Amino acid sequence: MLFGLLLPFTGCNTLMPMLFGFREINGYDAVQCEKFYKKLPKDFAFTPLVCDEKQFRQVSELGADSMQMKDLYQPLKIMYFHGDSLVSFHINCYCPPTLGFNLNWNYDHQFDVFPPATTVPLEGYTVTRTQMQSVFPEINGEAECTVLVYWTNMLYKISRSEIKTVYRNLKRFGPSTGSRVEIYLINNDITMTKSLNGEL
Repeated sequence: MLFGLLLPFTGCNTLMPMLFGFREINGYDAVQCEKFYKKLPKDFAFTPLVCDEKQFRQVSELGADSMQMKDLYQPLKIMYFHGDSLVSFHINCYCPPTLGFNLNWNYDHQFDVFPPATTVPLEGYTVTRTQMQSVFPEINGEAECTVLVYWTNMLYKISRSEIKTVYRNLKRFGPSTGSRVEIYLINNDITMTKSLNGEL
């Protein structure tokens, strides 16, 4: 069950949900998502997408073994593709908690370069942007760098931190000219709700 991965979350140790910004949700709420997006930096260019439970499972099934499938099944993840190749991958389970009841996505300065140094070891991973496009047809296959950020209103506070980490990395270290970067913010609220309701 996905919820079993959700709460054991960091380093996969149990967290105190309310302190870490855990919110009750009931499926996808376009109004709440729009409010979330409006609080992001005004100069942050991104395309919002919605992930349902079928798509969420399709992504996890792209893993070559049980460990990769578990990584791809995490609720919060960041994937950087250079062309068709996955070059950087980050998931909530690898992030240590902070004193401010959040997650530190940049705990080892991975996001001090662009693209960020991968947190998840990529040896053996065969996931491609083309495969992700088959799950999410809205993804444009022409950008030099494609960034997929999975987030949920259920983990509002941590999701904001996750997305701001991506934004700050792009502003400070991203290509200034000549390289096209496209960012997709993929909402997981449908899957999170079904998991809490025991439907997954």
